[in-house]
Amino acid sequence: MPSYRYIQFFVMKRYIYFLAFIAFLGCHKPNYTLLDAPWEPDYAVDRFEAAIKVFEKQDAEKMPAPGGIVFTGSSSFTKWQSAAQDLAPLPIINRGFGGSTLPEVIHYADRTIFKYKPRVVVIYCENDMFGKKTKTPEQVRDAYVTLTKMIHENEPQAKIYGISLKPSPSRWNRKDETLKANKLIRDFIRTDKKHEYIDVWPVMLKDGRPDGSIFLKDSLHMNEEGYRRWIKVIKPVLDQA
Repeated sequence: MPSYRYIQFFVMKRYIYFLAFIAFLGCHKPNYTLLDAPWEPDYAVDRFEAAIKVFEKQDAEKMPAPGGIVFTGSSSFTKWQSAAQDLAPLPIINRGFGGSTLPEVIHYADRTIFKYKPRVVVIYCENDMFGKKTKTPEQVRDAYVTLTKMIHENEPQAKIYGISLKPSPSRWNRKDETLKANKLIRDFIRTDKKHEYIDVWPVMLKDGRPDGSIFLKDSLHMNEEGYRRWIKVIKPVLDQA
């Protein structure tokens, strides 16, 4: 007959395994707790309707196959017209539009993300803190959380990749807030096993500041060299998706 100490050891061992399992689940379930107040956009969220209709016209002519990699977000994707070629043979569906914000991406998610039944969604959106009304890094993180929650609910099989906000010369005066937003988003992503953070910040710096040689004259948007640096960071990650 097993001794009392043996039974006690066995029960304690099972309890430790149980706690470890609960911790594992906690680390792999997205933390959707919003810590800051959402904001009301100070712009019409349908201001890029014309761009969405262009996508729909393209889809009517040739609908992308399900299971692709959807790029969604703002002008760094919008201006990356060669993304599908640059990242070939990955099945890229670039649906970045205008200088959009996260509320606008959320508004158009049905028409720019979910309709394609993607296996991967890549998000890049950096304009939220830089509108007429200042938004906090926490609010930007919360908008990002809201979007990714929608993606998980509508496309539960899809994996999500969030690209860090880039260091733009024209926005360098908000560097600390941008870095904080990146950290908050990265910390959230770490709570989700179907989510990965892609950090483009380091390859865009020179001597600790944005490398002006990879930007257009507006000091905001990237030139071909800027995108080449992005490709070196992004493609190896997506190749493993």
